[in-house]
Amino acid sequence: MSQSQSPSKTVRDVLGGMAGYFRARGVETARLDAEILLAHALQVRRMDLYITMERPVSPSELDAVRPLMVSRGEGKPVAQLTGTKEFYSLSLRVNEHVLVPRPETEILVDEALARIQHLPGPIFVLDLGTGSGCIGIALSSQCERCRVVGVDISLDALKIARQNVRDHDLEARVHLVASRSLTAFSPERLRGKVDLLVSNPPYVGDDDLDAVDDSVRRYEPRGAWAAGPDGYIYYKQLAEIAKIVLSKRGEILVEVGHKMASRVGEIFVARGSLGPPQITKDLAGIPRVVRSARDSS
Repeated sequence: MSQSQSPSKTVRDVLGGMAGYFRARGVETARLDAEILLAHALQVRRMDLYITMERPVSPSELDAVRPLMVSRGEGKPVAQLTGTKEFYSLSLRVNEHVLVPRPETEILVDEALARIQHLPGPIFVLDLGTGSGCIGIALSSQCERCRVVGVDISLDALKIARQNVRDHDLEARVHLVASRSLTAFSPERLRGKVDLLVSNPPYVGDDDLDAVDDSVRRYEPRGAWAAGPDGYIYYKQLAEIAKIVLSKRGEILVEVGHKMASRVGEIFVARGSLGPPQITKDLAGIPRVVRSARDSS
């Protein structure tokens, strides 16, 4: 796909060629990825490809497509190639410094919004390990009563989160804080003030590192998914923080990895003095979100 090639290639030709290239390299979503990347390169909406299938693609446009195609074939995530990812119907910026938001994390947002419906007045949300800001931004965009503090140890991640907050005009509702660790932001200052503590922490333990997709290992920040020897270190810290910061009506909601839900619930009860955990499964039937309220007994 260089300038020496014929400019008579159509959108249909290029789309088919990209999809075939991806399939040959084991990309499961070959056609979808081809559509997204071609639309990005041509600076059109994905749906516009279908009404312009026979239009010629110019040599300069082909040159814009080629590096995207090669990088995707090598395993780089589509979201990093386009610089955006849709999450909870919001277009969010992403790059190599943040974990790409996953559909599974939308379940955490759903559960949090369901709890918010039962809480009167202003809602104070603490989003620990905010990354791109996807959870806190989604919650504040759906609920004007929510005030979110997002905490992360990565200054580079917070740059992206701040851009996302500005993009969606949520500066008045979302405040971002840098901290050296989950506990370094001094939870004592928030004692009894947090209505919802939400987090999608790193949870891949050392024994499971080999099972991590190669594209994640190569292109997404290790600190956003690797969690030490057993994968539970951050849940233990979150439990200790929850014990301090949750209000009388407060709850903690976290995303968990495969087969981790029961153990995380036990940690919340034992270390956080929290009530019995509630577990929500994702669309694949995998326990994905653990929720626990402040123990009022």
